[in-house]
Amino acid sequence: MSYTWQNISPGLIHSAQLGNKDSINRLAEAVKERLSSYIYRLTLDPDLTGDILQETLLFMIQSINQLENVEGFWHWLFRTALGKVQHHYRALKRRKFEELSEFEKERIFERLSGRFEDGLTDMLRKEISDAVLKAMKKLKIKHRNVLILRCFENMPYSEIATVLNCSEIQSRVLFFRAKNSLKRELAVRGYGRRYLLIALALFGIITATAKTASATSAVTAGSLEVGFLPGLIAVISSKVGLTATGFAAALAVAMPGKSLLTIVVVASCIILFILLLAVADLCNR
Repeated sequence: MSYTWQNISPGLIHSAQLGNKDSINRLAEAVKERLSSYIYRLTLDPDLTGDILQETLLFMIQSINQLENVEGFWHWLFRTALGKVQHHYRALKRRKFEELSEFEKERIFERLSGRFEDGLTDMLRKEISDAVLKAMKKLKIKHRNVLILRCFENMPYSEIATVLNCSEIQSRVLFFRAKNSLKRELAVRGYGRRYLLIALALFGIITATAKTASATSAVTAGSLEVGFLPGLIAVISSKVGLTATGFAAALAVAMPGKSLLTIVVVASCIILFILLLAVADLCNR
């Protein structure tokens, strides 16, 4: 039987865990395309993608017998690849932004030759694609990763939380911040928030491999939703929110001659003002 990443069975994984060489080879071949797309979207570097893909596959072969939950196979594999990407950038000590080569740009833009129904001309589509590639490269790895898992791997927040080893609400907050970081990077390049869906859709197309392109689904507005509470937490815990909250606390401490009731009322009014600003900010996103 020929296996692809779409039809990997628990039986194949179990057989690989038992040391069956044929099963191990079939499993490695089956995961290669999807794993390669995931790593490339994280690194946007074809050479680095190849290196980390081989490292991740080697780790999978050597450690597959340590996987306790077969249903969590992809979570485990993505977490492994992400760790290797992060280790690479930590070793560099800084993520140096590098322009894509003209050859790489042309190779990527060849994937835009298909028919689209987004109302864009080929030239505008290429301009936006160039902008989104540069914007994605500027994002923190953790932000790029959560966008990839949610928008292109179609993972629910509960599964993203498993990959990131955090709570579901933390995964939602992280996605909210990642989404808005991408909006800011796109805005710097002249594209407002109405281009976010188009930009993500184009990124998905131009970073897919030939075999995974057909399985790439459209990014919808629904997939970008995080819920009100996580968005509120993200805004309040931002630098502006923390600064304002700190100011409220400092003001309360600076009023030693006032009654406790006065201090509580003043601090509560400031915090309420912060919450109203946060709600207004959420409504405008």
